[in-house]
This record gives sequence, structure tokens and C-alpha cells, in this order.
Amino acid sequence: MRRYVKTFGEMTKEDIQEAGGKAANLGELTQNGFNVPPGFCVTSESLFYQISQSGLQSQIDQIVAGLDYEDYGGIEEKTSQIRDLITKAEIPQDLFQEIRETIEELNTPEESFVAVRSSVAVKDSPISSFPGMMDTYHYLKGEAEIVEHIRKCWGSLWTGRATMSRHHKGVDHNLGLIAPIVQKMVHSEVAGVLFTANPITSNRDEIVIEANWGLGESVVSGKSMNDFFVLDKSPLQLKDKKISKKTLMICFDEEKGYGRKEMAIAPDKMDAATISDEQAEQLGEMGLKIEEVFGFPQDIEWAYEKGELFVLQTRNIRTLKE
Repeated sequence: MRRYVKTFGEMTKEDIQEAGGKAANLGELTQNGFNVPPGFCVTSESLFYQISQSGLQSQIDQIVAGLDYEDYGGIEEKTSQIRDLITKAEIPQDLFQEIRETIEELNTPEESFVAVRSSVAVKDSPISSFPGMMDTYHYLKGEAEIVEHIRKCWGSLWTGRATMSRHHKGVDHNLGLIAPIVQKMVHSEVAGVLFTANPITSNRDEIVIEANWGLGESVVSGKSMNDFFVLDKSPLQLKDKKISKKTLMICFDEEKGYGRKEMAIAPDKMDAATISDEQAEQLGEMGLKIEEVFGFPQDIEWAYEKGELFVLQTRNIRTLKE
């Protein structure tokens, strides 16, 4: 039984304290049979363990004691010192061995590209997200590269923005939890987001889908114009769509052989629909089932690879008006 690493199949939505909100929800989706790319999280306890074994806590406390929250530039400089301490500290051998073994299992039968991203929570609190900790690292391969980006996720607990956010919410910095996720990449031809309530009008009887070519990051980040679909929930049917002129996508960087890049969309794809009406309804069906599992309208990230639909993430929609 591993102490510091949990696969998605070993977690549920109740495990927020151990796995952070994002990973706990991926566990719940996996347990309920949704098509989630396999992966694992390095639990929130692991960073505390690394800090205690490295003797870093007193140095971190000293830097935090000197923070001036009126001076954002100064905060960024001081928190970068904390990030350096965390990312350069030696990982305890037993923790490193668990990470290594789980990477090997994920890479069976062959070495795969993975994404590494942050899953966060606050100790003894329902908070499961913080601004400024949004980095996702795509198309990583090999133990050394994956471990390096797990360290970067740990460090992201101490970005200037995340630190300011905790301060403004009155959250003790030492109660911030982070559990890096390692997940097999979906080489998506098309991806996007799905809301099981209309995020603009707060209409809970509608589903809204946004889609673009390549990775869904272009949709989530707002960097692209996206195709837009609206479905009625009951009965489930497409009632409106807008096919946009799409000019930018994010995809695998073939020249480097790893990582992602932004590139122009081919002229013949700019005005073409990214998904068919049937796929929009397939997405709608999946969204309804996920909403039923979580008991609240969901903000879902999804992707298609060679016609196969994957769900990459889900969370409660936070912006709905009653």
C-alpha cells in the first residue's frame, strides 16, 4: 500500500484533503466508469514530508514573516525564493521510490506522454482552488522530466498570486495543500469545455459547449475563438450553434519532440465545425451523467482522440446566480 501516491482508481470526491479537488474529482469519475485517461496524484502529505525531511520550514517561515502585502513586486521576489527552496530540495528516498514505481506502471506497456498539473485544497476547509496555480505541463516523457514538473507544481503553491490570494482570504499559508497530478496525454484533434448549466444566463435547463481544434487549453485560456453549442436538457437536443472563424490552436510541438506550441489553424479548418451535432449530443449525455454523480451543475473539460471521447476534469460551476 503506497503512502504518498494514489491512482485515480483509489480515490473518490471525498478525498479532497489528500488529493486536492481536481484529483479527487478525477477519482470519482474513474470510480463511476467515465472514460478518464489513467493517472495518479502525489498526495498533499508529500510536500509537507519533503519540507520536514529537508529542514526547510524555518527558512520558509522566515521569508513569510517578512512579506509586505502592499508590495506585489516584493512578494513575487520573496515567494520565488520559497519556490527555489522547494524545487531544489532533495525528495526523500521512500517518496521518490513511490513516484518512480507509479510512473513505471503508468508507462506499461510503453512509455507515454503525460500531463502534470496542480490539484489544490486547504487543510480542514472546503476550498479546492486558488488563483495563480493554473499551470498545466503537457507532453512530458521520462522519469526525470515528470519529477521535475512535480517539483514545479509543489513550487506553484508559492506563486505571488497564490500567496496574495491566501492572504486576502485569511488562509494560513501553511494550510495550503497541493497534490500534483500525472495523467496520460490525450492527443486530441478537438477539445473544449462543457457546462451543464448556462454560465452566462445561469439557466440550469441548458448545456453549453465550447470547442476548438487541438488541446482544450486554447478554449480554457480564452486565447481562441471557439465553436459554441447550446442544448436543451430535457429532452436532450441541440437548439443553437455558432461556428466561429478559428485562427489559433495549441498542439504537440513536433519540432522539439515534447511540450506544446501555439500554431495557426489550417485555412480549410478555420470555418469548419469542430464537432458534429451528434457529438454535441454525445457530450450532452455525458455531461448530464456527470452532473448526476456530483449533484451540482458542472464545468467539464473534454477531448476527442480518433473519435473516442475522454473526460479530463470536472468541477462545480462557481458563477451561477440563484
